[in-house]
Amino acid sequence: MTVHVFIGPTLAAEDVRREIDAVVSGPASFGDVYRAACARPVAIAIVDGYFENVPAVWHKEILWAMSEGVHVFGASSMGALRAAELADFGMVGIGSVYDAFSSGELEDDDEVAVVHGSEAEGYRPLSDAMVNIRATLKAAVREHIIDPDNASAIVNIAKRDFFYAERTFTAVLRSAAAAGVAPREVDSLRNWLPSGRVDQKAVDARMLLSHLRTWLGTAPPPKRVTYRFEPTDAWHEATRLARAKDSASTSSTVASEAQGVSDALVEELLISGTYPAVRDAAAARAAAIDLARRSGVRPDAIAVRSALEDIRRTFGLGDREALDRWLSAQRIDHAELERFALDEARLAWAKPLVDQAARGAVVDHLRSTADYGRLVTRAEAKAKQRENLGIAQPSLSDVGLDEPALWRWYFEERLGRSLPDNLDVFARAAGFSDKDSMRIAVLRERWYLDRQGD
Repeated sequence: MTVHVFIGPTLAAEDVRREIDAVVSGPASFGDVYRAACARPVAIAIVDGYFENVPAVWHKEILWAMSEGVHVFGASSMGALRAAELADFGMVGIGSVYDAFSSGELEDDDEVAVVHGSEAEGYRPLSDAMVNIRATLKAAVREHIIDPDNASAIVNIAKRDFFYAERTFTAVLRSAAAAGVAPREVDSLRNWLPSGRVDQKAVDARMLLSHLRTWLGTAPPPKRVTYRFEPTDAWHEATRLARAKDSASTSSTVASEAQGVSDALVEELLISGTYPAVRDAAAARAAAIDLARRSGVRPDAIAVRSALEDIRRTFGLGDREALDRWLSAQRIDHAELERFALDEARLAWAKPLVDQAARGAVVDHLRSTADYGRLVTRAEAKAKQRENLGIAQPSLSDVGLDEPALWRWYFEERLGRSLPDNLDVFARAAGFSDKDSMRIAVLRERWYLDRQGD
């Protein structure tokens, strides 16, 4: 089960990976949760996020992720804010910072905001979060480093007099001394800080990781929500922008890491010569699923069950033992199977639209591969031959074969493969509407080849 964690500067990526197996990205911004959810993780955890110069994580992308079955957790910073705002919809908040926002004790975004370095610098914090200053001064009072009144005065100075990007213990204590806070207590606090400082955001982030580790051990099912997600025009435009950002990015690891598409797997596809076909088919699958999602399609239980039955018929999984073997071979647990079946149901919905769009692009695609002229000439020759001989559709007697012999010829001699166990399943997978339409095409092909010399 994959978890995607957005974090930095609260903790480093290495700190996360020591706790749980996760895809780790830097602070979340607009579109990041949407793109992460498209990769079908079991959960997304938001710790840090951008506040000011970059568009922040949108509430609606979190709501969409949860409606897609992805659990979303938040703690410490932007994650605590969003969790408090979306708790009624099912986002889970962890830690003291979340509790303070959820209860209304804290309300301002600047309580958790800090300025930090770049990704190359490890998102190193360059200011102190107000929640950390509050937690540190509470600890100082408990340890009798400073009295409650002076601690309260310092908190007020930090909150009132400092923009979040300029808020550091050094600057706050300097300002407190200038404002008349007892010099002895300011000095005592300054000397105590290197060992006594409390990083509440980091404490909460570690609590979240510990919670996730335990939670993952329960093999959680997909998220269930009580609301219906509405894909508005604004949502469609937002997802378009999010996809455009993803296309332009050269550092995105969401799709490859979260879906387990390792370099080793790609190498297996490359060495077998199947990579181009798999890549194109996967791109078409992703586009069809995205079309269904953007259209607001949320398959009901009947559609999902039908998709599961199609999977079982396609692979001959008639009993539970056969299904379990298949799931084990494909590295799918039962929770992942439900998500897989949901996407299969979306594909079934989108298939007629995708087929229509594909037919409109077939000619130009074949021209791009220089195959159009050859294929259209052959198709015209077959039709002309039937017209000249007055046969609209050849029969088995016209080709001198019974049905088993026709199928053996087509699969073993024409395609060079064994006869499939289920012709109906093969026909649909190959793009025919059913077995009968495949039979018509095969009869025409055999009849044409038999008369090539006529």
